[in-house]
Amino acid sequence: MEPSKQQRLILDYEGNSVVIAAPGSGKTFVLSQKIKKNLKDLLDHQGVIAISYTNKSSNELKNRSLSNGEDPKSSFFGTIDKFNLSEIIIPFGKHFFGNPKNDIKVTKIDSLPEDEAELINWFDRSITLEQLDEDRIETLKYFFQKGIILIETIGVFANYIFSKSVACENYIKARYKYIYIDEYQDSGNEQHRIFLKIMGLNVISVAVGDLNQSIYAFSGKDSKYLEELTQNNAFKYFKLDKNHRCHPSIINYSNFLLNPSTQLIPTDENQIFFHRTIGDEKSIVDWIDKNVETIKKVFKVEHNNQVAILVRGGRTAEILNNELKTQHRYFISNELDLNLNIWSSIFSNLLYFVFDMNHKFIDVIEVFTSYEKFNSTELKKLNSHKIRLEEIKNTTPIDYSLLKSEFISIARIIAPSLENLESIQLLDLVLSNENELSSYRSASNEELNIMTLHKSKGLEFDVIIHLDLYEWIFPSKQVIDNDFNNPKYSNWSQDLNLHYVGLTRARKGCVLLSSTKRTNYKSEIKNAKDSEFVWLNGVEKLRYQSKKN
Repeated sequence: MEPSKQQRLILDYEGNSVVIAAPGSGKTFVLSQKIKKNLKDLLDHQGVIAISYTNKSSNELKNRSLSNGEDPKSSFFGTIDKFNLSEIIIPFGKHFFGNPKNDIKVTKIDSLPEDEAELINWFDRSITLEQLDEDRIETLKYFFQKGIILIETIGVFANYIFSKSVACENYIKARYKYIYIDEYQDSGNEQHRIFLKIMGLNVISVAVGDLNQSIYAFSGKDSKYLEELTQNNAFKYFKLDKNHRCHPSIINYSNFLLNPSTQLIPTDENQIFFHRTIGDEKSIVDWIDKNVETIKKVFKVEHNNQVAILVRGGRTAEILNNELKTQHRYFISNELDLNLNIWSSIFSNLLYFVFDMNHKFIDVIEVFTSYEKFNSTELKKLNSHKIRLEEIKNTTPIDYSLLKSEFISIARIIAPSLENLESIQLLDLVLSNENELSSYRSASNEELNIMTLHKSKGLEFDVIIHLDLYEWIFPSKQVIDNDFNNPKYSNWSQDLNLHYVGLTRARKGCVLLSSTKRTNYKSEIKNAKDSEFVWLNGVEKLRYQSKKN
């Protein structure tokens, strides 16, 4: 692939930079090419920090960065939480607080016994490093010594250790020469501060993101940190605003929603369709069943798995999953995927290896450490387990008890000191839940994809079918003090960004669906109105004009 002029400018720049990258602009290509170039000049004990928002996007960046057999040296590929845990908290927390009495496990505050949860009732996501007084640090120390790291505290805890530990600073400075953070619009305060501190160690720092794809404010993330970097003179500011993925009419429509003054791209075709069915969500399901082949024909799509049905929440997804007659795959997140214990990550990656032919065994091996760190005996055992897994997954039906046993044996080789009962229990829950297990299988050619808008981020399809376009639902709004005449939007800009993310998952076309009735949170059928987004600023003029609509 030959870089565009915009991409070439970024690839040729050697210093700190911030890149504002539109959907489909080739940011992963740019990041992987820069990392390839970096790796050529590094010593074996040196590496690159490459932070992605999800495990899946991290694996993609790693695979593309090493696609020609590049040596990763001592690089880190993973999420910010995993970096904070493996590179800061676990190794250097011991310097401050001593060795934990038990194997480290990562858990949520609400999973603690009531008496222990009370010890940390002061914590919320807005807590900053400066607010960690002596008593609060003692609380974090108490849990650390017990072998417990609380998920919610990882950012501020890592920042505290990094700020206090000269050894940690020296380690980061000696080992890493570059840091890349993707999806920077989804950074929190502590991630932002750690990034700037690493940059202060003369580590070349690159942040990439899109202000219009900020959709995680509910978990303390804020695009203001990305915006701050664009004003920071220590960073060269670049734009990747050429969308090479979406049809021009999709680019026009999605950009117009954000800014009605946007410059429209000339195009003779309009690939955005809107339809309102008579009835509730089941009428939408019937419409999809009847029209999916027509949709594929109109947009020149060969297989069902090139089409994704995107929903705001799980309630609509469940209706689709239960009522849709067309073959489909419902992708849901589960506690095993979200759990930060190393064994949970190993199990999750093993499930992808077993059920998704695109997932490699080396991705499992390198969850915790690099391939080169294993001795010949360990590698021989891992290869034997790999062969055994391939035998198990090719039997019908799969023996999940054997699968679990193999998973545990593999985890004991990869991370023998981090055995975790919670991870094993979460694995049991997934293996006993067909819906959760199904999410690890990629959709076959005959299956439509069903997922939430949040889960679709970072993915792309030929066509998206966008549901939940109702007033009150999307954008979400709430009644304050029983005043139904003046409801308040929960977060208009975040919801608009989420709509934008959904639209820009599509390469060829978008089908927007509403209905005259909808199901509320009490499972009651109510009269429905279209989402405000459907008619925002006259955006309907950029949709395909049908006489029926």
